[in-house]
Amino acid sequence: MAARCRQARGASMTRILLFSGKGGVGKTTASAATAVAAAKRGYRTLVMSFDIAHSLSDSFDLDRKLFDFNEGLPQKVAPNLELQEIDIQHELQRQWSEVYNYMSVLLTSTGVSNMVAEEVAILPGTEDVISLIYLNQYVQQGRYDVIIVDCPPTGESLRFVNITSVLQWYIRRRFNVDRTLVKLARPLASRLTSYDLPEDSYFASLEQLFDRVKGIEGLLTDGNRTTVRLVSSAEKMVIRETQRAYLYFNMYGMTVDQVVVNRLLPDTEYFAQWHKSQSAYLDHIQEYFSPMPVARLPLLEHEVVGLERLEDLAQRLYGDSDPTERYISGQPYQFAKQHEGRYRLQLLMPGADRGDIVLDRQGNDLIIRVGGFRRHVMLPRSVAQLDAVDAVLDKGMLKIDFARP
Repeated sequence: MAARCRQARGASMTRILLFSGKGGVGKTTASAATAVAAAKRGYRTLVMSFDIAHSLSDSFDLDRKLFDFNEGLPQKVAPNLELQEIDIQHELQRQWSEVYNYMSVLLTSTGVSNMVAEEVAILPGTEDVISLIYLNQYVQQGRYDVIIVDCPPTGESLRFVNITSVLQWYIRRRFNVDRTLVKLARPLASRLTSYDLPEDSYFASLEQLFDRVKGIEGLLTDGNRTTVRLVSSAEKMVIRETQRAYLYFNMYGMTVDQVVVNRLLPDTEYFAQWHKSQSAYLDHIQEYFSPMPVARLPLLEHEVVGLERLEDLAQRLYGDSDPTERYISGQPYQFAKQHEGRYRLQLLMPGADRGDIVLDRQGNDLIIRVGGFRRHVMLPRSVAQLDAVDAVLDKGMLKIDFARP
């Protein structure tokens, strides 16, 4: 089985599963159980945490100190299964030392204490970029057949997905300009201020980092290999957040292929009202996310900690089926040529109303805004020279037509 699985997957088709959901719904446990199930089928499996508040190792009940994350490196926890919890401080020194040290010195020169400067110098999104570097590296190496990601709570998950398009925008639009301007301004700045502008080695370090995440956006939006699984519970507030996450992941071009509803209560006299409420919400979830499969997990009589209990949960979640199976076909985002000189961008936007969506153009980019999130869509060269002449939201599908005015 192991050899057959590895041959079928292939180094160039590493399967990636991202588990996301509101904090406390059980996404870490679902991630760990899925990893156990994949490893048991013979897949070389890595389960990694993108959440800065790591608890993956706790799910496996590893016998180690409270803050021992194995220096952020993969650690074997079972046959075919490794676990990685990224240590941001170690990674900054390993991969981003030039940028990190410059920011620390700059902050210290303004009067900030060394200790505070070291903390503040961790730029927003740094954790996300480092996590994506690892993910990209493992896929390029073909080191694993399956990589399962325990994402941060929903809002932060969307931030790390969004940062890929932000990086692409900065690389295309700003990086070379900033590098040139700083190079020209450095001699003058040294005479006028005590603050040192960054040396070119700073930009060289940034460039190396950008090179290491190159291709990651295409990887995340390739629905044949990367899908998102949303973990929820049958409660109104959690369902609403799950619906928003479904919309936003689609907006960023990512395929969501399953919803897992966790901690369902039994139909007993004591839980009668809760069970009635959850049953109604389950019907709503089933209808809203159809035709996507909705898995149901009961509230268990014990906490799910350790390999044995994770195996039990995996059996409840997947039975004898392959946990890496892709449950939904099709892509949430695609360009299509309508006829000569006219193109259409289609983007799945489930649950959105017309008034929720704001469209804008910036050079060759189309900017889509929904709520507090936005996506920069780099238009193909053949489309970038055209105008957006029509936009309609039809049954959850945003259709934007481009043509000459």
